[in-house]
Amino acid sequence: FVHYNATGVWTFDYEDLLQTPMSHNVQYLLMLGFFIAFAVKMPVVPLHGWLPDAHSQAPTAGSVDLAGILLKTAAYGLLRFSLPLFPEASHEFAPIAMWLGVVGIFYGAWMAFAQTDIKRLIAYTSVSHMGFVLIAIYTGSQLAYQGAVIQMIAHGLSAAGMFIICGQLYERLHTRDMRQMGGL
Repeated sequence: FVHYNATGVWTFDYEDLLQTPMSHNVQYLLMLGFFIAFAVKMPVVPLHGWLPDAHSQAPTAGSVDLAGILLKTAAYGLLRFSLPLFPEASHEFAPIAMWLGVVGIFYGAWMAFAQTDIKRLIAYTSVSHMGFVLIAIYTGSQLAYQGAVIQMIAHGLSAAGMFIICGQLYERLHTRDMRQMGGL
């Protein structure tokens, strides 16, 4: 609607949308909406609450897909849409986003440390790892963007691998409680 109001043309053409003029307030509100939507999926603290439950209830293949691919789509969305479409608002919002990333790193690590269910432990490490990605995305440098992509690939492979191992342990032991896994 913003592009139509400015130009009189309905379009989803990315290049046209990048050139859409908009006021600072409109840009900030749209950027905030995009950020919240992607932050839920990423997951960013405090919008992460669904992730440990989703992983602990999902079958192994679902957890592999969720951790290996789906969480990264939100980070890609921030890089591809939120930052380029709303550059000034994203720059202004960057300190808040990076602060949320730092909180996510420590909160995810702390919560992972407190878990006894191995799938919930891995889920909380994902919250922590995606905090690093969030910080890199909002740092604003080309090197940081490259680091975010490398971190997403590394996390996707390692988390998927951990969930596969977790699934194999569950098949063998019929429990995900790490207190019952002594002597492996």
